[in-house]
Amino acid sequence: MANRGTSKHLKRFVLPAYIKIRRKEKKYILKPLPGPHPKDDSLALGVLLRDYMKLANNMREVKYILNNRKLMVDGRVIREPKFPVGYQDIIDIKDVGRFIIDIDERGYFVAKEYRENTQILKVTNKTKVAGGKIQYTFHNGRTLISDDNSIKIGDSVMFDITSKKIVRIIGQGKGKECIVLRGKHRGFRGKIKDVLDIGKKVADVISPRGEVVRTDYKYLFVTG
Repeated sequence: MANRGTSKHLKRFVLPAYIKIRRKEKKYILKPLPGPHPKDDSLALGVLLRDYMKLANNMREVKYILNNRKLMVDGRVIREPKFPVGYQDIIDIKDVGRFIIDIDERGYFVAKEYRENTQILKVTNKTKVAGGKIQYTFHNGRTLISDDNSIKIGDSVMFDITSKKIVRIIGQGKGKECIVLRGKHRGFRGKIKDVLDIGKKVADVISPRGEVVRTDYKYLFVTG
């Protein structure tokens, strides 16, 4: 039989551990489309509305919300149920409120009520473009062209989604607050205690309770 391409859905029992939904309730779940977040670290918008936030009972109601332009992600109207949402995305829902996608201490995605206009973005790449300017690429796929060449890959920035400007630069290094975004310690929060090079760059992170974990440095997301 001819190959019909990749599957349009995910089987629930093989979902990534960070997706907190019942595995045996139904066989399939919406698969995120390629987009601003990698598919192995994101949720389909329809799953967020129906299974996480309980704002819809079924996909028909999800499509009603989206087709009536009632929802924005980071200030942009989204109408696709499979649009991928991830860490630090700001979700505005008309007549409901504003939420931000966070990660709890067990590594699960959560949607928290939010009143600010800013989000924290991690710099994943920087490139020199025409005119001597610098193009920064962030973890959520957003890009920004700037005259400032001082921001490093791995730094974070406080970004205003209305003005589309950087409000504050959050450098990386020892003593900085962070969250672990990948690996077995996903969701662990604390301060960077040490940075070591033992064949690869790793970091020891200490929590407010004094717990220390070691993780790949690239898994860290500096928050303050």
